[in-house]
Amino acid sequence: MHDSFDPIETQARQQIRERVARASGPQLPAEPHRHRLARRLRRLADRIDN
Repeated sequence: MHDSFDPIETQARQQIRERVARASGPQLPAEPHRHRLARRLRRLADRIDN
């Protein structure tokens, strides 16, 4: 590898590192909280009915 990169390549490498760090970080849930809550409440109601 080269020890000296031009400033544009150095900046590009830094941006790639930041994007990879963000992409590998915790993901937002695919389902909103209120949908999960509604699903749990429906399951609870089904249990009570049966």
